[in-house]
Amino acid sequence: MTRTIISTVGTSLIKNAAQKIGADKARNKVGLIRYLQDEPQEKASAETNALSRVVQQDDRLVFLHSHTVDGLICAQALCAYYQKASHECEAIEIQNLTYTETSFKMRGLRSLVAEMINNINKERALKREVLINATGGFKAEIAYATLVGLLFDVPVYYIHEAFTDIIEMPPTPISWDMNLLADHEEFFVWINKDLQKASMVEKRLAGLPEKIRLLLCEEDGFCMLSPAGEVMWRAYGKHLAELPEGTVFLSAAARRTLAQAPTSTQEVMRATLHKLASPTLRRGGSCQTSPSGCMIYPRGNRPIRVFYYELDDKARVCELASHIDGSYERLLKKGVKRSNYKNFEPYYDA
Repeated sequence: MTRTIISTVGTSLIKNAAQKIGADKARNKVGLIRYLQDEPQEKASAETNALSRVVQQDDRLVFLHSHTVDGLICAQALCAYYQKASHECEAIEIQNLTYTETSFKMRGLRSLVAEMINNINKERALKREVLINATGGFKAEIAYATLVGLLFDVPVYYIHEAFTDIIEMPPTPISWDMNLLADHEEFFVWINKDLQKASMVEKRLAGLPEKIRLLLCEEDGFCMLSPAGEVMWRAYGKHLAELPEGTVFLSAAARRTLAQAPTSTQEVMRATLHKLASPTLRRGGSCQTSPSGCMIYPRGNRPIRVFYYELDDKARVCELASHIDGSYERLLKKGVKRSNYKNFEPYYDA
């Protein structure tokens, strides 16, 4: 499988070159290219030092650089240098990733993680293996590049100036509350749609878990997803998109309820059943009616509730119910025993 290496780019190339060829030549693309050709890769820059340990023939290289003149010059020089070595290269500017503190913290890092995730998805769609070289750039860039790698199952490589060899951080599942996003999906869809006034966000946050605030940031009276919130929201969407079909089964009663429900209610039911296909979401977001009864997903006062049980790692839905028409309360009072339900058929998203 062909590979794509996504590298964050800093300005170590200019700084190192300035010591050898002078500051004026180091701020020039031609001068930097000549410097790269003459200097050993391990010493030329942070990016080349790391890439010299991982790059292979036919690797495609993507350089993500800051919205600064120095970042652009470094990325262009790196592209030109590796193109001469027969690598396909691309330099991508990250909007708002500048030396301005507010712009960098709020918008720049969000742009970085969004661009990185977009490139991961694009390269994977082309059947390429993706790696992240998180050696270059600001320390915050390295941190968020690592977070993207962990949540999107991409190996991350990093080499510090004090180390003699590269460190590989393989894709590792990390603990994060995906059910927080699933339970309050409407809020995250709303805030991710556009910049929202902080006053409006405060009103919508009333009664919601305090943890949600950790995924938000504020600038100039507007509120948006923080860089970490952006990564987690995108990772949650990836998780939903990759859920396999045919792992949720509906009883005859559940199929009948779904078919007879109004269109708007059907949409919510289908979205809930889709989440039920995730073992992570259903096991972390369910409660049990009684030891011999069914599990209920999701927890809390949600409009649609699903009575189900698990068999062979698959969810068997006995009943679909709603608070709106009182069917949930009636079923809860009556009791839903799994032994009363048969004729389960696999559910597929319409």
